[in-house]
Amino acid sequence: MEMDFVLRPGENLPLSAHERMRAAGSVVWSETLNGWVVSSYEGVKGVLSDLSRFTSVGTAVETTMGPEAMLVDDTPLHHKVRAIWTKAMAKSVFVARAKELAENASRLMEEARPRLEAGEAVDLVPIFQSFGTAFISSSFGVTTDRLGVFRRWSSMSADAPALNLVEGSPEAQRHRTVKQEVFDLVREEIIDRRERIGRGEEPTDLIALMAAAEGSHGITRAMAVDNIFNFILGSMDTTERWLGHVVVHIFRDPELAAGLRADRRLVEATVDEVMRCDTVAQVIMRVVKEDDVEFEGQRMKKGDDVFLMLGAASRDPDAYPNSDRFDIHRQQKPLLGFGFGFHHCLGINAARQEVISFANVLLDGFPGLKIVSVDMGNNWALWGPRELMVKL
Repeated sequence: MEMDFVLRPGENLPLSAHERMRAAGSVVWSETLNGWVVSSYEGVKGVLSDLSRFTSVGTAVETTMGPEAMLVDDTPLHHKVRAIWTKAMAKSVFVARAKELAENASRLMEEARPRLEAGEAVDLVPIFQSFGTAFISSSFGVTTDRLGVFRRWSSMSADAPALNLVEGSPEAQRHRTVKQEVFDLVREEIIDRRERIGRGEEPTDLIALMAAAEGSHGITRAMAVDNIFNFILGSMDTTERWLGHVVVHIFRDPELAAGLRADRRLVEATVDEVMRCDTVAQVIMRVVKEDDVEFEGQRMKKGDDVFLMLGAASRDPDAYPNSDRFDIHRQQKPLLGFGFGFHHCLGINAARQEVISFANVLLDGFPGLKIVSVDMGNNWALWGPRELMVKL
């Protein structure tokens, strides 16, 4: 089966690619990817749930995020690391921060209002980025100016192909250089928190919580660095692209916008349906751990790459009736855009509240917002607006 992640100028999510996957079968071999393609909802859940036969070790995720990141670690140590942040990432924590988030969104949009009221088209993506950076700064206790290097890394990663970079290429070297700067910053922040805790300060921000846990339960400095790096990056690009999709859906549909203004309880269902229809991470990878794995009628070998098509699985008609129809009233299943099972996204509550809060600010203060144009970049493996021009 051929797979092409290139997005032609002006092209929307190529649902025809999803249809070709389904027509070929739930699990098929792709010559172009040199690996297995899994495109059904149950198939993707099955791989993500089966740690005995499938792993992130040996994938681009391990190379990018670090070998000791929670996203890669399939051992019980994963739960010990995750537990450090679990209480801080509870839904109630971020519901309580809704006012803070709304104030940040309002401030940024009010700064843009004069341009909008003058008839100028404004790109919302840099505003989303500033909004996300402010939230990360307050959550991790890192000043916004120091987060700039994370932003550079996030931008470079978004511009890169979905698969491994060619070793020795100029692009790979640039990634390595910026990644080193990011890791140096994380190490400096950990040292700072360790010193402050040593002086009797209580750990409160997310870096301090991890720094306080270093040395217990087998948690090493390398593990702390990999996971803080992973968590900050995960708080950037995915959330901002999700927010972009939400704004496009709401403000291209006056009936939907009016319904949400009338009943804000529907906003959460709306943002979740947006993630289902426009899954940000359209594809993630796993590797087969042992020989002669039988999965949905196919025989897989140890070391085979497995490409999980989250976007296609989220539109699987066997899981969702009328799966290509946007319906905020449908009964949702677990959203595969946040992973599933052991490695389910720890930051889902934070991301969801960020998106809900910003959407509510736009619904309240910018009812006449119109979408002028949307640029989705040059590939659909990581799917979301790179530029989102709006007018009043």
